[in-house]
Amino acid sequence: MADPFVKKTYYAMTLDPVHIGTGGYRLGRVDNTITREPGTNIPKIPGSSISGATRAYTAMAIQSANQTEINKDYEIDYKKYLKWKYQRPRYKMSIKGNGNAIIVVDADKKPLYEGDNPNEPKYYSCAGKGADDGEGHCGAPDCEVCVPFGFSKNGNSFQGLAQFFDARILFFPVHSMIGPVWITSPSILNALTSTDTYAVDKEKFKAINNSEQIGKLNFGWLMIEQGTPSEIPVDFSAFSDSGQFCNNICNKIMNRAFLVSDKVFSRIVNDNLEVRTSVAIDPATGAAEDGALFTYEAIPRSTIMWFEVVYNKPEYFRINGQEIEKCEESGGTLTKTKADVAWIETNVKKGLKYLETLGVGGMNTRGMGRLRVLNIGG
Repeated sequence: MADPFVKKTYYAMTLDPVHIGTGGYRLGRVDNTITREPGTNIPKIPGSSISGATRAYTAMAIQSANQTEINKDYEIDYKKYLKWKYQRPRYKMSIKGNGNAIIVVDADKKPLYEGDNPNEPKYYSCAGKGADDGEGHCGAPDCEVCVPFGFSKNGNSFQGLAQFFDARILFFPVHSMIGPVWITSPSILNALTSTDTYAVDKEKFKAINNSEQIGKLNFGWLMIEQGTPSEIPVDFSAFSDSGQFCNNICNKIMNRAFLVSDKVFSRIVNDNLEVRTSVAIDPATGAAEDGALFTYEAIPRSTIMWFEVVYNKPEYFRINGQEIEKCEESGGTLTKTKADVAWIETNVKKGLKYLETLGVGGMNTRGMGRLRVLNIGG
């Protein structure tokens, strides 16, 4: 029997340091810490952070592809207007027979809005939690945002058909006496390949798919001896989407990749996170504000991460008793057909692509957050 879902594994590279804060201040090495796995203390990007950013970016991508202008007679393409998923003004309007709509205006030719106060601008938004505490979600059974990511509207909730899981570190960059190298650990490789074949001594390292005898190598400040045998083979064909992954990454860093124990991996990662210091500026003087110095940490640039997304098949779900549909336009004709899992994945990928430009997490205006998903295709 076929599974009612499709699971996809995505690989990503941080183009900038990524800061997913825990909230508030902490006593310790830095003021603003980042999210970590409780058991291993290894940093991660929560699935909720990826999902939230991707939802907003999917809405942006759909709206940018369906822009329409209001003409001088206040007529608008109604079909494209309904595709405004990020910020859609809740105009009062009347539908014409040609599929367009006329926006109602006041004596000063200003558009009027729905609701008790027609002069107050109001918006629908399928991005985020939706305007007006969720009432801004359209909740339509053919919405490219509400169906994959879920919605809450008029007391009805829909979980969304795309389930995002935490992004974990796969290869972590660290400086050494032979230049930059990337490290990973047995538990990470075993989790990816669903095996238990990768191991290394607690205080030693092995080169991955590289027979070069190094002897000793420093990972940051920590000097470690090479284990025996010195090389460990890693079959990347066991990874999901291995072809696209290897074309982007394997050929570039695999000859500089090393396996260290889980114990040492956690120590090296936490000792080599990027830590920045910032200070608030006093607007009156233009100089640093007294006592406003703070530090924060981030996952460094060129870290390789992996995460999974489960796409549930739409045929198993209903929205307000209706089947989930997809709208397709061909030759000016709009047709609706049953949605499939490929449609869900396509709309999620629209948002994943924007992570490379708009980023995820905090400090986006301070040069942080960009993340390139490596195997989502063109």
